[in-house]
Amino acid sequence: MSEGHRIRSRVRALYFGHTNAAVRFQGLLLILDLAIIGFFVASQFLMKQPWFWFADAAIAVFLVIDLGARLFALGSVRRWLKYPVTWVDLVVLATLLLPTVLTNWGFLRILRLWTLVQSERFWNVLARGRWDDTYVEDLTKSIVTLVVFIFLAAGMTQALFMGDHPKLNNFVDAMYFVVTSLTTTGYGDITIDTAGGRLFSIALMIAGISLFFSIAQKAFASPQRTVACGTCGLSRHDPDARFCKNCGSELVAPLRGTAGTARGKSKPRPAGG
Repeated sequence: MSEGHRIRSRVRALYFGHTNAAVRFQGLLLILDLAIIGFFVASQFLMKQPWFWFADAAIAVFLVIDLGARLFALGSVRRWLKYPVTWVDLVVLATLLLPTVLTNWGFLRILRLWTLVQSERFWNVLARGRWDDTYVEDLTKSIVTLVVFIFLAAGMTQALFMGDHPKLNNFVDAMYFVVTSLTTTGYGDITIDTAGGRLFSIALMIAGISLFFSIAQKAFASPQRTVACGTCGLSRHDPDARFCKNCGSELVAPLRGTAGTARGKSKPRPAGG
């Protein structure tokens, strides 16, 4: 094996492996991801700080290195582009490298939170996979989806409708409008009376009902794990189940993972996220 192949194998093992060294490396990336997301969330209120643009530049450098390392590990642009986290990171990088052009669309960076929580790396590293494929994972994903949607909707409100109402002047006003629309509270102190604004408000209310219903459904569901039955394919079973509740077949794999684990295979890990 050439030196280049050996290096590629080592990088791939760090990003996608399950050894102690890989878990430590992925844990470090997870901490950095959470710090970056925290910065993105707070960025709306930090832009006037003198160090803000230095932090932006440092994050851009980190993303370039991370994207390049994942591309090198996978060895194929086609495989690299198959993962949603790659596209999200490219969008985030564009908002960092072209701040004057994409100023109003910087809110898209919050998508990184959604891709992080959807990633296997997050759940495998967090508590050493204790909550992977469990009720906790399902509920957390639903809550994070709602939070990300609120930030995205507030960002779109700010980018598309700023100034359409005297009280709609900043991101906080936009978030207030979005939350009152999502919850169908509708205080009426901020409204968007254009045709586009009304359609946008209707979409918010419909989405709000759907997202809150999804969270309630996950919150009150009985705790289950994800493991596919090799006979009928049913993927949800009680945590201590040994046999499929649908067809009675034995669940030969530990109650962890998805369809692949029911046949004794390990679940594939998404790249970089």
